[in-house]
Amino acid sequence: MTQQIKKLSVLVITVVLLLGSTSCEWGSKTPQKQKVTIGMITFPGYAPLYLAKEKGFFDDLDVELVRIEAIGDLRAALSSGKIDMYASTYDIFQANQGNDVPGIGFMLIDESHGADGIVAAAGINSISDLKGKKLAGEPGVPPYFLLQYLLNKNNLSMSDISIKDIATQDAGAAFISGGADAAALYEPFLSNAVNGRKGSKVIISSAQEPNILADLLFASERLTKEKPEVLRKVAEGWFRALDYTKNNPDDAYALMGKAFNVSKQEMIDFKSAITWYTKEDNISMFNRGNPTNVYQIFQLVGDVLEKNGSAKLRFKPEDKITNAVVDQLAK
Repeated sequence: MTQQIKKLSVLVITVVLLLGSTSCEWGSKTPQKQKVTIGMITFPGYAPLYLAKEKGFFDDLDVELVRIEAIGDLRAALSSGKIDMYASTYDIFQANQGNDVPGIGFMLIDESHGADGIVAAAGINSISDLKGKKLAGEPGVPPYFLLQYLLNKNNLSMSDISIKDIATQDAGAAFISGGADAAALYEPFLSNAVNGRKGSKVIISSAQEPNILADLLFASERLTKEKPEVLRKVAEGWFRALDYTKNNPDDAYALMGKAFNVSKQEMIDFKSAITWYTKEDNISMFNRGNPTNVYQIFQLVGDVLEKNGSAKLRFKPEDKITNAVVDQLAK
């Protein structure tokens, strides 16, 4: 009997060990969420990213959204691997002092639709009227590039006007006080300038120049090559957030406003000056048959920057933009 008990004990211990081993093996196969860190400046145009995170629209990705307020710091963070992707406009991405810029653009997310513009005093009614006038603006921000682009479009250059390079807030104050005849500004400084100086008006804004001041998401070269499915899931999360906003506006705008410490109504008001790119928009803009596709705009923006000394190293659009993700979404 004692021998039988010993054999039974050995059998029980063996089974327990086997079950424990199997349990550990199963545990080791539990999938871990892919961590993805997206960097950006503080700009409510990126709000759907926060909504997508809040609602779990990024599928099995563990997405972290971080605020980094300087483009140089964003680039450094992407190069070092501290972040995996960041948001940037065509012009901010390409502006450089002769060094390579990290990142591959894989989707469009938003576009300024009146949030950037040129405000001018009474008697100045067009870009051509700026010749010989004093204008205040901040180099490196979208309205400043809009000015460069519009001057180029009207066969003028920066040397045809007197430029006062100062911070945007100061540029708006200089215009209101009469220290400048015009100013290149973004909201809310643009509206404040119009309201602060009698007879002034916005002579042109990004609403009249579609597609130029648009943000893309740029991912690291490593992530783009090794894990393209991560880029696709981020894109799908963005589009799901836009669909949710369309069908549940009250909840969506309240959540997005909270991410930027503004009210639901303030978020709605801000949205009136920008456009969020849908999946259909991306499919259209990444189509080379479209005369205003992302590759053509990237090249055009680079040409203007180079002409004004803001892009000392040029990039081929094909080297900095990929249509692989959008093509997958179009299937």
